[in-house]
Amino acid sequence: MEITPISPAGGAIITGIDLSRTLPADTAVGLKNAFLEYGVLAIRGQDIKDQDQFRFCEVMGGLATRGKPLDQREADGDAAYDGAVHLVTNLTEDGIPLGSFGDGEVWFHHDGSFKEIPYAATVLYGMAVTSVGGETVFANMYMAYDRLSDDLKSRINDLMGLNIYDYAARGRVDLDQDISDINHWVHPLVIRHPDTGRKALYVSPLITARVEGLPQDESDALLEDLFAYQNDDEIIFEHKWEVGDLVMMDNRSITHARKDFPAGEPRMLRRTMVEGVAIGA
Repeated sequence: MEITPISPAGGAIITGIDLSRTLPADTAVGLKNAFLEYGVLAIRGQDIKDQDQFRFCEVMGGLATRGKPLDQREADGDAAYDGAVHLVTNLTEDGIPLGSFGDGEVWFHHDGSFKEIPYAATVLYGMAVTSVGGETVFANMYMAYDRLSDDLKSRINDLMGLNIYDYAARGRVDLDQDISDINHWVHPLVIRHPDTGRKALYVSPLITARVEGLPQDESDALLEDLFAYQNDDEIIFEHKWEVGDLVMMDNRSITHARKDFPAGEPRMLRRTMVEGVAIGA
């Protein structure tokens, strides 16, 4: 296995492994350590099926799915994995979308931050990619926190944010509506990563809608200050997709976005998730 860093802000390209086979124990340990160090792993040149991707997620912390433990799911076959796969695609069949996030850009977000127990990681496998555009862009949220002034760190240290998601790709949720039927949860604006112990800024323009306990105008102003990380090129890096890429991103220390791409060009990523644990300040 070879590890090549992508950027001083994070990310690493992994070569020399085959995810269609069971990973040796020492390779699995090396991948886990690299993941915590770099935040994003891009494993090139893979030819894998659903079950291979499931196995990788299990090795990296546990496949997020509704249902049974791994040994029972394997005995029960594919039906036991219902809910484990989501397609990120603009493709349709008989006019019906095969997945979601069809065309266009997607704002920065942490996957699952609207859940009580957010996902530890997102795993994407490239099945069809566009000729230009469509890059996944990452922001290192350790670095975003570290760059805040001491006064701002002190101000937000004990504040909580409402994270809410109505499946839009762009735009903040309208809080004047009844949100009881929309996925939402309150988390600290600053979390301590459960594996590394480092503090990370835990806000995103797509999903963090309000700072709890503040008047709306103060909340909006504070969030705009925090969202400025999007404009800091020193903490941002990106991945240009190729068919056969498997990319794993840490949803605690990394936010991600998607660049625009030509409408109508087919794009399909197979998405699975790694189970998380409760996060706190």
